[in-house]
Amino acid sequence: MKITGILLLTGILLKIPVVTLAAEMIEVVTESWEPYSYLLPDGSVGGMATDKVRRILDKTGFEYSIRLYPWARAYRTALNKKNVLIYSIYRTKEREAKFQWLCPFLPTEPIYAHALSSRDDINVSTLGDMKKYLIGIAREEYVYQYLVEQGFKDRLHLDTTPTYDISLLKLVNNRVDLIIGTGHSIEKRLNTLGYGNIRLRAVYEINTRVVAGNCMAFSLTTPLAVVDKVRLALADINRLSANQPAAK
Repeated sequence: MKITGILLLTGILLKIPVVTLAAEMIEVVTESWEPYSYLLPDGSVGGMATDKVRRILDKTGFEYSIRLYPWARAYRTALNKKNVLIYSIYRTKEREAKFQWLCPFLPTEPIYAHALSSRDDINVSTLGDMKKYLIGIAREEYVYQYLVEQGFKDRLHLDTTPTYDISLLKLVNNRVDLIIGTGHSIEKRLNTLGYGNIRLRAVYEINTRVVAGNCMAFSLTTPLAVVDKVRLALADINRLSANQPAAK
């Protein structure tokens, strides 16, 4: 009887962490950034990056919700709340100690400074040349931090806004000279905002790929067991993707 009781108690204790882990609810936050993450007509969040996040989390068995916020709010939420996962986020030296990182998530794409095609007065050959123009940029974006590190100043060189769309509208209305991003993403944002007829041109590639990876990240207060389980699922998804034949 005593042995049976010990075995029963041991079994209960062994099950407790599993039950606790399975009960974790993950709050996933991101920004609207087509084609990677955006609001679908049914009110849910879709996009290439979002689809991958769902595949990863579905493998873990965790319950989760995905919410779209302006980037600054998503970033603050991931900094300050337990069980928060943010994507896609660049892993940088300045951010390294602020999150628990899961990498790589997506390939890092080239990022360009763009001007309106009609602005033939804008000429950029070096990063320093960009200081001659006013750049629209959202707060807490990695490129904002990168430019500040390169000597760019708020209000003098950088016009910061709460959201990328506000910066884009300022560009359309000639209130800023340049905006930063990937070409296809900017085109989709313009279409969504009703400015599909606006044409931009890339004037300079900002070489961020060598210093930052495209990742997901958990808040520091998220239990390590949760982070590790999601990290393993990410590794499995990445491995499966790497083994798939290339499209022809």
